[in-house]
Amino acid sequence: MKVKFLGTAAAEGIPALWCECDVCRKAKQLKGKELRRRCSYFIDDDTIVDFGPDSYWQSMEFDVDLTLIKRVLFTHPHEDHMSPLEFGFRLSPNFSHVSHLINVFASHETLKSFLKFTGTEFKTLNINPVRLAPGKWTQDGDMEILAIPANHAPGLGAMIFVIRRGNKNLLIANDTGLLFEDSWKMLEGVKLDTAVIESTCSFGVPDLPNGHLGVNTTVKFRDKLLEMNCISKDTPVYVNHFSHNGQANHDRLVEFFAPRNMTVTYDGLAIEL
Repeated sequence: MKVKFLGTAAAEGIPALWCECDVCRKAKQLKGKELRRRCSYFIDDDTIVDFGPDSYWQSMEFDVDLTLIKRVLFTHPHEDHMSPLEFGFRLSPNFSHVSHLINVFASHETLKSFLKFTGTEFKTLNINPVRLAPGKWTQDGDMEILAIPANHAPGLGAMIFVIRRGNKNLLIANDTGLLFEDSWKMLEGVKLDTAVIESTCSFGVPDLPNGHLGVNTTVKFRDKLLEMNCISKDTPVYVNHFSHNGQANHDRLVEFFAPRNMTVTYDGLAIEL
């Protein structure tokens, strides 16, 4: 399984719109790994996880051929992860010329929000909606998806995912605090080959346990996976989804996480499981 990080920022991006803080000022100066688009993942040329307001920029910058996409997974309906405007352009032939159907996987609440935001029906957008049930594996071709309730945005059906393909398991856990007990139980017995864990608030709120994570609770999340034997000490663990309010540019994040055997992501990073 090949994974490319199309975006590694939280809602505002880095540098954030309108912002005058030191993190954003430095990001504008240094560019490179400091420039972070809104969070999104590209898997094996046919799958995208989250599709937000930077999707056009991301598809051009990272050679994402959207005509080859078979499925999109949404973690939750916040606009930085789900941009209805971009999907509205699937209204064919009024905008783009679209003939192939894509599967859209999400919780019931997220699918409901999608329809509300787009103001149309799935079939008019050549979309097949697939509701993900918490704690259940859902199969689509050679890919399986395990949806687990996140500790984020109560009432909006936020999920984290284990994605399985080719006997490899990838955990994507952004937009969540430390999981609730029922969610941890859904991971019991799941051996992960790679884990991606958020650290939205980083050094701004280092011990944040709910909604998002700070640097210390990101490590606690990883340590819980170790305790559950979901990962070993050698399993690659990546840290993702950063806010400028986390008070850290890339090098400061690396300085903290590298000694803990955790890798800080950046836009365009490509990995293979």
